[in-house]
Formats: sequence, C-alpha cells, structure tokens
Amino acid sequence: IHGAGSNGNTWHRQLAAFGEQHSPLAFDFPGHGRSGGTEGLKSIDAYRDGLDAFIDTLHLRPSVLVGRSMGGAIALAYALARPARVRGLVLVATAARFELPQARLDTWRNVMLGRAQQPFSTDAFSPQADFAVMREAWMEQVKTDPRVRYYDFVACNAFDITAQLGTITVPTLIIAGRDDTVTPLERSEVLHRGIPGSQLVVIDDAGHTVPAEKPAEFNAAVSEF
Repeated sequence: IHGAGSNGNTWHRQLAAFGEQHSPLAFDFPGHGRSGGTEGLKSIDAYRDGLDAFIDTLHLRPSVLVGRSMGGAIALAYALARPARVRGLVLVATAARFELPQARLDTWRNVMLGRAQQPFSTDAFSPQADFAVMREAWMEQVKTDPRVRYYDFVACNAFDITAQLGTITVPTLIIAGRDDTVTPLERSEVLHRGIPGSQLVVIDDAGHTVPAEKPAEFNAAVSEF
C-alpha cells in the first residue's frame, strides 16, 4: 500500500523479489500514478474503505498488508476495522500519529495553487542513498497531481490511532530507516510499544523510502516475518 502522493510502482523491487513464492499485489489509489484524475480521497478512513473495495473486487483471501507511510496508516486502520481479512501487518516508515510540519503542508499547498514549483528535495532519503534511487522517486512524484499529494498530507495529519494500538491483534512487523527524518524512528518505537507482540527492525543508512534505498535488507526482514 503506497504512501502519500505515491503509487504502486514504488514497490517494484518487492514485487520482483516476492513474486516467485507469493502473490504480491501493488495498486494505485484514485488520483495516484496510473489512476486518472486529480482527486484523491480525503481521509485515511476513506482510503481504508477504498482498500476494502479493492480486496472485494479481486476476491482476495486474507492477506499480509505491507504499507509505507500513509499506506501504513491505511493498513493500521484496515486491521482495526477488518481484522479477519488481515493475516499480518508490515508497517514501514509510518506512525500512529504523524504531525507533519506546517511548512511541508504550506509548500505543497503553494504548489497546488500554482504559486511554487514542485520541490525535489532529498529530505526523504538517507545521506547514504544512491542518487539513482532519489531520481527514480522524483520521476514517480510527478505522476501524481500536487492537489492529491497535498490532501494526502492533510489526511495523514488528521490521523491518530495511538489509543487503539493495544487492540491490534494480528502479527505485526515494523520497519524503520534509521535516517528517516519524515517519520522519525521514535514514531516506529511508539508503534512497537503499543502493538502487542510486534517486532521492530531498524535498517541502517536508510531514510523514509527504505524499501527502495535498502531493498535487500528490507526484503529479508519481510521474508523472515
């Protein structure tokens, strides 16, 4: 499950790695990537219901949900609402509560309104990240309209299930990049303390895009889980 303003292609390294032994699926939410339009959904609960519709449409059996950032929030919301449909959770660079800085929201609001150019910053990456990974992420970024990305950030900032973490009963793996400044490590530690029996894996020299920055280490952790 992809992150804010992102799309399913960001998981291509995982689809390739897990395709031989499993049946991995990655998709684009409305308004993202290859899904047309300039309207995303306006809340994490709305995205949760969109995920439910996707699962219904494909008649999927109970699955392990792997979600990064906003996608992790959607996975958490889904596990709370439909636990019988979830075999496990892999929560990547995500949080029970995000608290994104107002400056980031203001930047993307200005982009949305045509007052500024899209920023192509290195904030989401470890200082050790390969430039090719950053360039690929920026190329994916422009596939989603800035309006969608902005309202995704607004949806993330309205999300808070901290008080409900103790009611999550499905097996859960939490993966964090040690250099993540977008969703810092302490957010993953809150998830780990709050979700009974959860596991936490911290990957060195990785930032917010840990599945792309360190795919071998990330895939190994998921495979072991």
